[in-house]
Amino acid sequence: MALKTFVKISNINNLSDARYCAGMMVDVLGFNIDPESDSHVSEDDFNEITEWVAGVKFAGEFHGATTEQIKESVKNYPVDYVEIDDLDKVEKVGLLGKPIIFRLSIENAEDLTNMKSTLSYLDELVKMVIVQSENDQLFDQIDAQIGYYNGNLKLLKGYGIAEDESLGNFPGLALQATEEDRPGFKDYGQIMDILELIEED
Repeated sequence: MALKTFVKISNINNLSDARYCAGMMVDVLGFNIDPESDSHVSEDDFNEITEWVAGVKFAGEFHGATTEQIKESVKNYPVDYVEIDDLDKVEKVGLLGKPIIFRLSIENAEDLTNMKSTLSYLDELVKMVIVQSENDQLFDQIDAQIGYYNGNLKLLKGYGIAEDESLGNFPGLALQATEEDRPGFKDYGQIMDILELIEED
């Protein structure tokens, strides 16, 4: 049974999450493959996990890697998307030939003021933008600004996601996976609640 909206799950690092999310027909599974991260997923683990799932795209998530490190990783991991959060790297990473997912954090008034121009800049360079924020005082203002966006980007809501079906003006969701309790044992918590709510009837 399909989901009513586009969904990406970040930080997949175990088979339980991958199989559950693929079974729920999530669109994109994200893996931390950043060599600068202590918790990155190894090539062997990535291959072992992804060979068991079908019908879903894979994103390689980077946060601190250089452009050269991203280039080398993309050679070794068969990902469909590259996810980054550094505006300075967008154009160079775009030359690697993989569609880009950009993670845009809105944490203060300056970020909010710059959001429109940032989305405008990204419009022809990336495929999707995950809009995230830890500042709940900005949620309503972000929602309002997204309502005026009329570009080509697929915008995914990555903040203030309650266990309901309200996406506001966003066409998709970005959720975060959690650690396994132990191999094969997992409480899917909020992810399960949200995905079950947005299943097609």
